[in-house]
Amino acid sequence: MAFLNPADTLRRVSFFAALPHGELEALASHCSVRKLGKDEMLFAEGDSCEGLYVVQAGAIKVFKMADSGREQVIGIDRAGSTVAELPIFDGGNYPASATAIEDSTLLHLPKREFLGLCRENSAVAFAVIRTLAWRFRYLTTLVEELSLKEVSNRLARFLRDRAQRDGVRTRRGVEFPLQESNQEIAAEIGTVRDLVSRNLRRFVDRGILRLERRRVIVLDMSELEMQAAGSKRSSSAERALAPVVPNGK
Repeated sequence: MAFLNPADTLRRVSFFAALPHGELEALASHCSVRKLGKDEMLFAEGDSCEGLYVVQAGAIKVFKMADSGREQVIGIDRAGSTVAELPIFDGGNYPASATAIEDSTLLHLPKREFLGLCRENSAVAFAVIRTLAWRFRYLTTLVEELSLKEVSNRLARFLRDRAQRDGVRTRRGVEFPLQESNQEIAAEIGTVRDLVSRNLRRFVDRGILRLERRRVIVLDMSELEMQAAGSKRSSSAERALAPVVPNGK
């Protein structure tokens, strides 16, 4: 895991990128370092928020857990991202839980120092507002996905986004690694493992993609895009092929 000193880590965050070096160093002097192993909890829903976390290395999953044990992933924050800023400003407790999905290192900036900076520096305050607005827009999209789109559409969107982010075009199609298990994918798109498995097989049977262990080869990107959009063509084909599954969303 590459080492970054605290000031360099803070510089990667949009809030702090424009701060002069001296101010970054002063801010970094208030930070403490927290290391987490894979699957170690950063905080639990309901815990009090004492400051801002910045991911220095690794990845943090923010999620909600139902009483039944079913998990819904809200987001995954990687190096250069902040984690769960909202409770700093509304004074409440964490509305979700967060855990490391790989070995991770974070900086913790106490709430008092961060709020003081926002009061004194309008550029930082507006950068924070932009980030909170982006998170609100993302959550609005997530609500739409979970409420209005079929499992197949959400899975197609997940695969489309991965292809755009990590895909490499080859003679066979657009290829990318898929490290998540079907259970982890289910938690991210708001369904259950069996429906992820079933819809992956359906995409394979329809010639949209091929699976090779934990690697995906997209054979028909235009059809995957249509599935992700939930178009009439895709939705009607899905209904024709789909078995009746109670509570399938």
